[in-house]
Amino acid sequence: MDSFCLLVDLDGTVADTLPVCLAAFRHALALHTGRPYSDDEIAAHFGVDEEGMLRRMAPGCWPACLASYLEAYERVHDLCPAPFPHLVELFRALRGRGVRLGMVTGKGQASAAVSLRRLGLLDLFEAVRTGAPEADVKVRGIAELLSAFDARGDRAAYLGDAPADVRASRSNGIRALAAAWAPSARLEALRLERPDALFRRTEELGQWTEGWLAGPV
Repeated sequence: MDSFCLLVDLDGTVADTLPVCLAAFRHALALHTGRPYSDDEIAAHFGVDEEGMLRRMAPGCWPACLASYLEAYERVHDLCPAPFPHLVELFRALRGRGVRLGMVTGKGQASAAVSLRRLGLLDLFEAVRTGAPEADVKVRGIAELLSAFDARGDRAAYLGDAPADVRASRSNGIRALAAAWAPSARLEALRLERPDALFRRTEELGQWTEGWLAGPV
């Protein structure tokens, strides 16, 4: 029988790391391009990893800009000192019940490693798939972990905070779970995607998983 499998996003889903990302981008871009960037200008390039973003935003100096970004990302990570409440306890309980737990994030490998370490999550996920500079690869990352965990259909779910995360779940034929508990959550945009479940509080995810593991929800 296929395993139950829960895959999760990082930024805005497991922790409120978006302010860390934006602060690091603002610092690196101002330092190397000589002009300020607004948060909206930065967010318009989300989808690819940080290298891909900086290749587009600072094509003449992106390697130095990326190095400065990663330095700043580590330095300002105290803006996000911990994961959202109750999630770590829930994830550990699910693993104790045999649920396969993985992470699929659009972040680059280096910044994802910083956040997992700073948030105390290095031992929580069985596998992590990160982003790429050329394109949004979440659909591929989800597919890779579903294959690795031998999970499919109703016994697998992906939890993310963006409309694109819901679409990536659908592309893989699994449950689409929408996290709307972050300050940056776009509630109406998530509703329009019609996820299988939409959560305003982390406790609601725990309630949903109880029914999921017990049988059809």
